[in-house]
Amino acid sequence: MESSESTASFLEDAKQHNQWWDGETGSPSDLTEVTELEPRSDVVNCLKQLDREHDGETDGLVYPIYGPTGIGKTTLLLQIVAALLREDTVAFDPSHRDLELVGSIDPRQVLYIPLEDSLYHLEPSEDAMAALGNVVDYFYTHIAPRTGRKFILLDDVGALRLEGEEKQQLLDLIDDDTSLVVTGIVESEVNMEEVTGSDEVQVKWARPMLPMKFIDTVQHGVYNKSVFEDVDSDLESIVETHRTTSFDEDNSLISDVRNNLSDATALPDAIEALEDLHYNVLSEADRDGLHEAARRYLQKGGLFQRVPDYSVNNELVHSHFLLYLYKELAQYESIKNPENLHRLASLAASRAGQELKYTDISERLGVDRRTVDTYLSLLDEGLSVSESHDYSLQRYRRTRLYLRNPRHVVLLSQRQEHFGFESYEPTGRLNHDFEYKLARTVGFDHAKRLAYQVEDDFEGEDPQVEYCETEAGTVDYVLRNDELVLPFVLSYHPHTDASTSIATAFDPSVGKHPQEDGEDLIDLEYQAPFRFIVTDSLPKDLVKSESLVIERDGWKLCYLPYWLFLLIC
Repeated sequence: MESSESTASFLEDAKQHNQWWDGETGSPSDLTEVTELEPRSDVVNCLKQLDREHDGETDGLVYPIYGPTGIGKTTLLLQIVAALLREDTVAFDPSHRDLELVGSIDPRQVLYIPLEDSLYHLEPSEDAMAALGNVVDYFYTHIAPRTGRKFILLDDVGALRLEGEEKQQLLDLIDDDTSLVVTGIVESEVNMEEVTGSDEVQVKWARPMLPMKFIDTVQHGVYNKSVFEDVDSDLESIVETHRTTSFDEDNSLISDVRNNLSDATALPDAIEALEDLHYNVLSEADRDGLHEAARRYLQKGGLFQRVPDYSVNNELVHSHFLLYLYKELAQYESIKNPENLHRLASLAASRAGQELKYTDISERLGVDRRTVDTYLSLLDEGLSVSESHDYSLQRYRRTRLYLRNPRHVVLLSQRQEHFGFESYEPTGRLNHDFEYKLARTVGFDHAKRLAYQVEDDFEGEDPQVEYCETEAGTVDYVLRNDELVLPFVLSYHPHTDASTSIATAFDPSVGKHPQEDGEDLIDLEYQAPFRFIVTDSLPKDLVKSESLVIERDGWKLCYLPYWLFLLIC
């Protein structure tokens, strides 16, 4: 294509995707459609960051987001657009009207470009960047007002195939009064922190976008009709109040728990907040409803149904996942045999949380250990399959694999195994073994999120969730920082017998961890003043005494209802 024709084509395409420039509410972006969907916490978190920088004297802002195909990144960006635009352009209330910029931005201050849909991927990388530069320049000079902050949202930035130099060019496109939100499939695709010139703008760490957490589904009222219709309580309001940091410490108990998990001296405050939330804030009916809601969450997998027919919805989720594995991830790392990514994901589904030898995985795939490591690293970066390693390094030739989306456990396992979980609603069929497998997978995913709170020097790196074998059995999730260890034993029917013995047998001193840039071990003295049992049935004596804690010799054993563990993650 001639460059002039190419420029005109991309400019015309940008106008089609930004019809709000002309004051129209409908557009190919379907803003009216996304406003009918409840915004996830990812939307609110992004809006909070944009609002924080809106009126301050700041440099340009870069807010990267990444996640797998079909997870909702495009919907997120369109909801951000809808939230920003003035109310006379599109009506959208993300439940955070306390943010000054929500519903206040001139439509001509917002540029949205879906890079994949706009065919930037058909151009060589250099030409694609040049075309994008022309569009952004046109936006600055012919569309946006001279004053006021601008907002540029780029979807599927992988279409530009950015390397270091192109990433620098992308940062050079924005001025000091612009907020840039970009999405991609993996962290390294959108991470701008190490790019030359990144110190001249505010580059935030890349936010992963995962399936909706249990607490979000409760707060959004997903289970109101099916679980809470007979409960005289406003669970949505309770969750919103207690998950948000407040000046009134009594009104932010979930936040109090999360904020006191990284320091041994503060742990008693976290436990006190847990007990207060469980026994004083939530009624018995609330607790029963949340118990059932957690089981419904395992059935749904943290997803809203896109279509009423569950079989069609399953096919959509399955197709999105396979497209992601075979096309997006495989292309990103130039994987010659993308079917091996599929096979590893299926292995994680069928052996959810079970210990696997790397030699067995290599033999199954017919590749060497180094290639297996490459596959697993890519799947982890792509938020598809994550590993759990041994806390003591005594079983370093073994791993445990977890799918990050529990719905994929259903879709990639055999029917005789997941029978009864095909639909998104309880069927009445008892399948306790598969429910346990889902509970273990969901527990790991939520533990990964909770690990960010335990990691006291968190700087954007993905914290690990490990496991530990004891003489009595497995500690399923081990969270830690340089001093404190939080061990969690999953006691979920039908695997409930040895949980107390496992917690008792856990020895924090067996922890061994190499230095970040070498093989030498870090000299740390780990302490675990509390051991946790995550259970689907709280002991009756604890309920009677309105406590969650049992005193032991030198440490304490804390029981957490499964739903409460999910709620604080």
